[in-house]
Amino acid sequence: MEEPAAYGKLGLANLLELREECLREFHFSDAYKTIKQRENEASLAVLPDLLMELDSMDEEKRLLALIEGVLAANIFDWGSRACVDLYHKGTIIEIYRMSRKKMQRPWRVDNFDTFKERMLGSGKEKPKPHKRALLFVDNSGADIVLGMLPLTRELLRRGTEVVLVANSLPALNDVTASELPNIVAEAAKHCDILRKAAEAGELLVDAMATDREDNVKSVPSVPRLMVVENGCGSPCIDFRQVSSDLAAAANEADLVILEGMGRALHTNYNARFKCDALKLAMVKNQRLAEKIVNGNIYDCICRYEPAV
Repeated sequence: MEEPAAYGKLGLANLLELREECLREFHFSDAYKTIKQRENEASLAVLPDLLMELDSMDEEKRLLALIEGVLAANIFDWGSRACVDLYHKGTIIEIYRMSRKKMQRPWRVDNFDTFKERMLGSGKEKPKPHKRALLFVDNSGADIVLGMLPLTRELLRRGTEVVLVANSLPALNDVTASELPNIVAEAAKHCDILRKAAEAGELLVDAMATDREDNVKSVPSVPRLMVVENGCGSPCIDFRQVSSDLAAAANEADLVILEGMGRALHTNYNARFKCDALKLAMVKNQRLAEKIVNGNIYDCICRYEPAV
């Protein structure tokens, strides 16, 4: 290449996207498809017990448990050598439980108390719930099923409309927008909150059409649960290059949640938003941990920033 800088500075996000493009060119359209399906099934099997455990808590303990759950479940990343090595030491459920037990505050970046005050308030007067939240999800399996879906459920319970934002094309073991409706449909079998919200958002039209009209009519006002493609096929995301559907969905959003190393650390860690933003990730690379947060591998990030 005569002008290597013609398209801007080459970074990790570009290399990751180039890797996926090369795989697709040689017909490896979804190299991790079988693994993703297996991990989704294993995680969905234990989801009902997790939801029962969460429902037994008061709202303050539950909110902390939900954030811990997202951070713990983010350990499942086939793009990290350290995490791949863990798969040889136990099942995904065993690894998830181990990760949950090690969740001890303070985390390396810990703004949970500020986030909790925004969500629950600090006195008798409760703050207004967010109108719409964009949740940028990361990996398949425990990450989406045991981490982000319970958090989605909590936001819906509080009256917030939720848009799950996922990759348009496969990348590593990241969940895609086309896979999410079936995952939500299976999870909705164990949760009325998810079912009613997904029906209101017309997310289950194909996956769970039975009695849909009767169920929706019985619920006078239900926040919608929707899925939107981000226009990407990489573990990272550049907000200058997203799908038109995502751009439209962002117009009404007053909360953005970025989950995972690619979207919350490799890219967008220092990005500021005009709405509230929560960045959640477990750092699974020693070099990245040292460079960005002056920490160590498996450190956790919970960075909350109010709207600018």
